[in-house]
Amino acid sequence: MALIKYGSFDIFSAKIASVQRATRPYLELFRTVSDIREATRAIQPAQLELDVSSGARGLALKSLKLTLGFEGFMQNFLNPTNEVYFLAWSWDLSGAPIFEYPGINSTPQQCIIPMKPGFTREFLGSGALLFPARRITGGLAVRIMIWESDQGMRAFGKVLTEVSHTIKTSKLHSLLTTISLGAGISTTTISLIKEASVELANCIGKILQANSDDFVDFFEGYYPAADGWLPGEETHRGNACEITLTRL
Repeated sequence: MALIKYGSFDIFSAKIASVQRATRPYLELFRTVSDIREATRAIQPAQLELDVSSGARGLALKSLKLTLGFEGFMQNFLNPTNEVYFLAWSWDLSGAPIFEYPGINSTPQQCIIPMKPGFTREFLGSGALLFPARRITGGLAVRIMIWESDQGMRAFGKVLTEVSHTIKTSKLHSLLTTISLGAGISTTTISLIKEASVELANCIGKILQANSDDFVDFFEGYYPAADGWLPGEETHRGNACEITLTRL
């Protein structure tokens, strides 16, 4: 379960297909995934039309800070510097592939960050790219997992390979690919995508736990396509860290 959560998959922007709205004008009122679930059973499963954002939208991680409560006093004394890394994956409902960070070709030296609690690590420019700016369909879903590496750099390459393989063979990847083939999307598909996204996060968490790394925090963010989007920064605070994102 995410410790830092922003928005919800249920507020992604969608409407019931026009062919069904034409005979039931009241269906115009249903404009989010959660709204559509409230529609009468007579039209379930409903075919959906997904909103597309008016402009390009992207997201980057500008900074990461470990809070002073990250570890106990004695642990800070014994191990004043922690080796931290983060993994992220983002997607929308356009059918485009899931965008991964840092990517399978990244090196441990590029990804593992020596940090002390109370200090902030800022990334160059707008930040580490989590999702390249483009028009989004339905909404943008972002996951960021932050871990402390107990194995150092030795097994990190193997972890990245396993995570990337898990993403590319996941049910979520398969469902998004189906959308890209023009199969359309229904309320049933939406429910399957929501379940698959949770399953993928659990699978990635198990990979990192098997590497004997320690969980720090988990950000789960949702940005509906129909909502406004102002370039700038937003800060989110969890139990053990603080992150600042840049809206591109």
